[in-house]
Amino acid sequence: MERIGIIGVGEIGRALVVGLCDGIEEPPELLLSPRGARTAAELSERYPTVRVCADNQEVLDRSDVVVIAVRPQDRGEALAGLRVRGDCVLVSLMAGTGIDELRRTLGTDAPLVRAIPLPAVRERRSVTVTCPSHPVVDSLFDRLGGALSVADEAAFDVFSALTGTLTAHYQYLATLTEWAARHGVPPEAADRYVRGLFQGVERALGDDTRDLRRLARDHETPGGLNERIRTTWFDAANSKALTDALDALLVDLGEAG
Repeated sequence: MERIGIIGVGEIGRALVVGLCDGIEEPPELLLSPRGARTAAELSERYPTVRVCADNQEVLDRSDVVVIAVRPQDRGEALAGLRVRGDCVLVSLMAGTGIDELRRTLGTDAPLVRAIPLPAVRERRSVTVTCPSHPVVDSLFDRLGGALSVADEAAFDVFSALTGTLTAHYQYLATLTEWAARHGVPPEAADRYVRGLFQGVERALGDDTRDLRRLARDHETPGGLNERIRTTWFDAANSKALTDALDALLVDLGEAG
């Protein structure tokens, strides 16, 4: 796996390049499409093994593995008319776009894998879900924090739905800081404290010897502050609203795929 191409150099494309190159003694050769020209140019100046190709076809012609990281709504414009070699391994990051649909768009029988890399691949500490398992693709994401392969696209869509909860977590933290500010705490102090509070939670998540419910129990005392908020705010109605939202998203992902 010497040459890796990326079509669509947005935030995830940038994160992949940084994760594969930053601090690495012998990084792979990375070939970037001109989509996201400013980011691609910046990365090619920063890393000696990164270069920007003239067009998406050149990325496909020169790469052993090609990551397709364009927005689903842009796939027609970005991928139309491209020719794919049979020995090229394709990795699609497009949410809601199934393997069969992408095969029809590209007109290829080349190996095709779906993946869900998260921004933390830039620090090489993100588990990336892949479907189906492929040794080359799994090896690529093992270098970026680990690969978690699932057998079918129905299971893959469940993991894809889970990624839709990320910004809800940030909004939860923002709501906490706004509540504190309404009670007279300077907003910058509330922001600093909440960030520190939940960075500690992130470290606790690194302990995989305890499941998530066990972590919750271990961080509260009977009748204590944490138990009170968990049981009064995160009640049955709240839990149902969250699972209903996830169920609806999962249906939409299945229909789109």
